[in-house]
Amino acid sequence: MALAAENRRVPCFAGHDSWEIAEDSRRSRLCLSKASPSTPSALRPIGRNWLDRFRKRYAEIQGIWTRQIDNARHHTVCLDGVKTWFEATTELYLQHQYPPERRHNFDESSSAVGTSQTSRALVNIRERSGWKVIHGRQEWITAVEGISAAGSAIPPHIIYKAKHTNTAWIPPDTPDDWYFSTSNSRWTSDSHGLRWLRNCFEPYTRSVDPDARRLLIADGHSSHVTASIIAYCMQHMINLLILPPHRSHILQPLDVGMFAPLKRALAVETDRASRLDPGRISRTEWTTMYIRAREKAFTTANIQSSWRATGLEPLKPLVVIEKLSSTRMERTSRRAVSATSSSLDLSLLTSSPPKGTELRQANALLSSALRGVEGLLSTARRYTERTTRAFEATQRELTTIRES
Repeated sequence: MALAAENRRVPCFAGHDSWEIAEDSRRSRLCLSKASPSTPSALRPIGRNWLDRFRKRYAEIQGIWTRQIDNARHHTVCLDGVKTWFEATTELYLQHQYPPERRHNFDESSSAVGTSQTSRALVNIRERSGWKVIHGRQEWITAVEGISAAGSAIPPHIIYKAKHTNTAWIPPDTPDDWYFSTSNSRWTSDSHGLRWLRNCFEPYTRSVDPDARRLLIADGHSSHVTASIIAYCMQHMINLLILPPHRSHILQPLDVGMFAPLKRALAVETDRASRLDPGRISRTEWTTMYIRAREKAFTTANIQSSWRATGLEPLKPLVVIEKLSSTRMERTSRRAVSATSSSLDLSLLTSSPPKGTELRQANALLSSALRGVEGLLSTARRYTERTTRAFEATQRELTTIRES
């Protein structure tokens, strides 16, 4: 592919993996070549070092580990809605002047016992197998977690799927302020949020000053905004701030920077247990692993970084707003580039001499692309249309002469 053509397609490459980029370049090169698409020589793969050279040419494109996100969250983020929420948050901050130790966030995270994550390992090159044997998913256990903007973690509420809590599931070295309960399903019910509020949050964050208000940020899950929770917050000087729908992945500190490292640390503990014993993981063993994983993930540095990334401590809404604005501009630009240059690149003529049908389709696409360009003089558009029509007429005459 020519360097100029490659530059035009760089905005389209963002968000794609290396194989997709290489395949797109190969197809574009195929369209630019004069050989027929059916010719085997034209289908040869690109060089093995092409991707490394491509990354050196475009330093703005970097490789990252992707994270999964629900489709509703990804496509319903409204910049105006985020701005409105930050305006209300700023007003609340100014009114009550919360110090970092009185700003809190809570949410729950479910873990599948026995599951792991993809990891790298050293193996013998003669062995073809790259499988990692794990216990397999056994059950779900939910943990209600909370953090403060000062960098501290609030004691969690661990919820097992059972009818009654068994003290045998709780290891002897479990911190005394952790709270345990059960649920008939793997999901939290309306009562579990209130239990965490009463038994974990209130004792841990209670201020010496009875008039000191605390801020508690939560998403709009039904178990977080029950009448009993709202009443409890009003009685104990707790301002409950609800996140807008489908925005927790950019506005909630726990989602932004805490749950992902927690799950990675828990996966490491699961791998370690699997190497020692391939049998099932008991609830006692899982709780012990969760304690160690939580100590690694819920560090002061990680917690404070999560609050900074959401623009909530220190209060800097532009941290999120500018990120959303640039993302929206990139998507718009990518769609525009993809709708014009991609179509034109794929319509480049691959036959020699060019066929009349392909030539007309390519000229139609060119005219359509020019009509969508803002600021282009109408005389330039008319000149291009007349030139393409003249080219088509000349091509028809040449074809007639060749066939006669």
